[in-house]
Amino acid sequence: MRRCLNCVNFAALIYHSIHQNIKMKFRILAGVTLLYSCMLLWSCNSDKPVNTGQKADVLPLDTLAALNKAIASQPATVEPYLKRANYFLKMDSLNLALNDVNSALEIEENYPETYAVLSDIYLYSGKVQRALDALKKAQEMDASNAQLDVKMAKIYLTMSDYKQTFESLRKALKKNPENVEAFFISGLANEEMGDTAKAIESYQLTVARDQRHFDALKQLGILFAIKKDRLAIDYLRNASSVRPGSVEPLYVLGMFYQENNEPDKALNVYNEILLIKPDFKLALYNKGYVYLIYKEDYPEAISAFTQAIQRDAGYADAYFNRGYAYELSGNKQKAREDYLKVLTLKVNDENAVKALNRLDEN
Repeated sequence: MRRCLNCVNFAALIYHSIHQNIKMKFRILAGVTLLYSCMLLWSCNSDKPVNTGQKADVLPLDTLAALNKAIASQPATVEPYLKRANYFLKMDSLNLALNDVNSALEIEENYPETYAVLSDIYLYSGKVQRALDALKKAQEMDASNAQLDVKMAKIYLTMSDYKQTFESLRKALKKNPENVEAFFISGLANEEMGDTAKAIESYQLTVARDQRHFDALKQLGILFAIKKDRLAIDYLRNASSVRPGSVEPLYVLGMFYQENNEPDKALNVYNEILLIKPDFKLALYNKGYVYLIYKEDYPEAISAFTQAIQRDAGYADAYFNRGYAYELSGNKQKAREDYLKVLTLKVNDENAVKALNRLDEN
């Protein structure tokens, strides 16, 4: 019986993606790590090796030089400081963002957008109550602004307070029935609550109002991929066309083909990813997986896993599966070397120990 690692399933993909959107965007993180490192893994005693997922979106940013120039030309105006504060937020420079908010407050103490930005800073810092207080102050000054209600919904969502999340969204949609982000946040909330049907409906309402809403397209692609519905292909392709430099929709698409026994299409997508991001180790790893399990082409599998290892010398799963490819091709010495390497990276790894015992028995 084969003993090897298995692929990540779409349930793991959706978990990752929801928490990326809800927690990471607003920097309220618990057990989810930044971008590439946070895909869930699962292993079993089946015939397939493990795969992982990752996210690689890059937010468009105004150049710092242009923002500095705008402030220099309008030093007594609030807006340039807030624009630069938002820039610093995107760059995770929270202290610099806070400095610009303080400068804006010195110019105009009762400007609602300043408190909205301050709320974001607190939220990104994990100071949820301060974020709520700052946003409530903004709402007191600008009660008709639906976007402030949407921001409030986002905060409540990071707290998993779904009642207040939906109440804030209802307020936003009452003020602006076409508020795109309100529909999207509704989708995230329903998705986190496990109501896939309502999540899909909310994301589709989002896309109906903004056909280039990357996150809604991506989430729809993931949800339909889980259902093994080929609508996933169109949604993921559309998401990729909105952000050509983002590999995540393509990675999900490759996984969709892989999970639905279309290995050649999966390989094509992984190669497409590598044209965009040559160092994306997971695409190389998954190529190795497809060659190893679906095509039983062990030399190609070994080559792909080797390239993944070249990009990450501590990639234990790649060593294990390369060892397994060596084992299946009859090169027990190379297999043993890779299994032993796994044990240096993951002490007492159960799969590696079993593999070495298997080699000793044969």
